[in-house]
Amino acid sequence: MKYKGLSTLIILVLGIIWGSSFLLMKRGLIVFNPTQVAGIRLILAGIILLPWVIKYSFIQKLNPLTGKLYIKKSDYLWLAASGILGSAIPAFLFAFAGSRIPSGLSGILNAFTPMFTLFFAIYLYGEKWNKNGIIGVVLGLIGAVFLFGPSLLAYTQPIDGLGALFPLLAAALYGLNINIIKNKLSHLPNMVKTAYPFVTIGIIYGVILSFSDISNLWDSYPGGFWEYNENRELVQSANHALLYIVVLGILGSAVSMILFNWIIKFVPPLTASTTTFIIPITAVILGIFDHETVTWNVFVGLSFLLFAVYLIIGRKT
Repeated sequence: MKYKGLSTLIILVLGIIWGSSFLLMKRGLIVFNPTQVAGIRLILAGIILLPWVIKYSFIQKLNPLTGKLYIKKSDYLWLAASGILGSAIPAFLFAFAGSRIPSGLSGILNAFTPMFTLFFAIYLYGEKWNKNGIIGVVLGLIGAVFLFGPSLLAYTQPIDGLGALFPLLAAALYGLNINIIKNKLSHLPNMVKTAYPFVTIGIIYGVILSFSDISNLWDSYPGGFWEYNENRELVQSANHALLYIVVLGILGSAVSMILFNWIIKFVPPLTASTTTFIIPITAVILGIFDHETVTWNVFVGLSFLLFAVYLIIGRKT
């Protein structure tokens, strides 16, 4: 496999970035609602990537090697679909779920992404199933249950059915989008298949947020970006919550999708989706730094997840 070592490294980096995203969303949701968190995140990503849309739409429309347009008319439909299915809807679904269900359940349901990726790859695009790949998906799901299951058992509140459905739907959309990028957009320059979807959904969310009361939140939650009160407690201000969403938009959306769209050219869709299994590992490490207790089930779950990643990434393609 071309660039296998570098691709594996980027998959690990993406797992770390996206694993941190859940914590950033939680911090943003203290002030903003799910639609606003998703909207600010994706609008910011669209603004960052806008120069490449301008470049390929107005400045350098033709490929100098072939003399043909970089982007055909049929590509615009798939670029829009990738943005809506892979970012716009899942960003809202996970932000909504973060306000309705325990993070442990979100972690388990998010781990279904490789299963959906494999399902769509086989039944929509005719990819041959691989024994190691299927075993890896199953082991990854078992690892996620071991990792997050005990926290759910300790959760005394009723589980919100709609809140639980949303991360599962997001996982399915992620799996579908990975296959769209691999099979419908792989011929496009990396920055085209990254920038156009984000600019498209950034415009959509810009319209949506213009009808919200988002500007009033700065009156309701005054304070600086990192300000303490007289008791040396951090002030939960709109600016402070916005800071987390800005990091989420830059790293969790724009930068991460540039990297992801690069590796998807060189690895199968299922291999790319193993970032989902690395996300819980990141969450555990962040929890340790946040002085959370690490119990036996964490080590069992991590062992399953690591072995699942090894099986899927190391499988023959």
